Amino acid sequence: MKKPSRRAGRILCILFLLAGSAAYLYHYAQNWVERRHLYLMDTLIEVVFYGPHGGKAADVLETRLKEWEENTSLYRPDGDIGRLNAGAGEGQPVSLHPEVFELLAQAKELSLKSEGLFDPTIAPLTLLWNVGGEDAHLPDRQAIESARALVDAKDLVLDAQDSSARLSRPGQAVDLGGIAKGAASRIVFSVMEEYGVKNGYVSLGGNLVVRGRHPQGRDFLFGVRDPWGEESDCFASISLSGQTMATAGDYIRYFEEDGKRYAHIIDPRTGYPAESDLSSVSVISSDGAFADLLSTTLFIAGKQAVFSQLEETEYLIIAVDREKNVYASAALQGRLQPNPEQPEFVFHFG
Repeated sequence: MKKPSRRAGRILCILFLLAGSAAYLYHYAQNWVERRHLYLMDTLIEVVFYGPHGGKAADVLETRLKEWEENTSLYRPDGDIGRLNAGAGEGQPVSLHPEVFELLAQAKELSLKSEGLFDPTIAPLTLLWNVGGEDAHLPDRQAIESARALVDAKDLVLDAQDSSARLSRPGQAVDLGGIAKGAASRIVFSVMEEYGVKNGYVSLGGNLVVRGRHPQGRDFLFGVRDPWGEESDCFASISLSGQTMATAGDYIRYFEEDGKRYAHIIDPRTGYPAESDLSSVSVISSDGAFADLLSTTLFIAGKQAVFSQLEETEYLIIAVDREKNVYASAALQGRLQPNPEQPEFVFHFG
């Protein structure tokens, strides 16, 4: 057999080196991380994208989230929801962006199923209480009752043919604050898919959107916040991949008056901030809008409502009561890990 020439050997050596270099560069590119911190939708947003196109994807995501905020915010008069609210009671339908119309339709459908726990027309109460604002205070009972009388999802009239909507009565207004951040997960997933970002996550206040896994081959790991601690204090950690998680609680936005705390989650049935026997509720689902809405409605409904849904398989729940009992779906056993430095939290699965 003829031995390979030195020239051929050198060529093989170069090819091996090139192959090794290409593999190294590919590995390096897939592990490249783009980190951004934005302030949109009245919350701090963290973007972590892995891969060579993470920077471009983050740029596009920022632009699309700004557009989403403009069109869904109660406080943006030129956006879709702002125009809808401005025309309340006039009888003239307002044309909406298809994605905004889709969210309104979902919000109304889920509202009618929630037995009054969620209502997208809650804006008169949101504006009256103004929790988180400089002048937040306890309104008088008559003002609360007048605002509550305007809350009725049945008065939100939708026309799917031309993606338009109108509000039946003057003074009515839509507030999508309980669902819009979760619905933004669709934008996150869409941008990641479009730019080939297979691994990464976005944190939008109390909402997480996770795609793929950490490039090191493990699921992303996140802390579950202690409702009585600082923002960095967690009573547990959870692994997530390809899912969203939304958390509702009374510890983020609130004011105190005469020794009583009034949180931003308002019960449409009473017109007052919810007086729940829970401190926080997290819902894990593939649908961020649904997770956002359900976490809020379960917080308002309380422990018994959580117990009745722990057997569900299409979504998973983590709820914390006032005595630091943690109630979690059985499927989370092994994924939800208690923080050993917080032994006062007692876990119950299933």
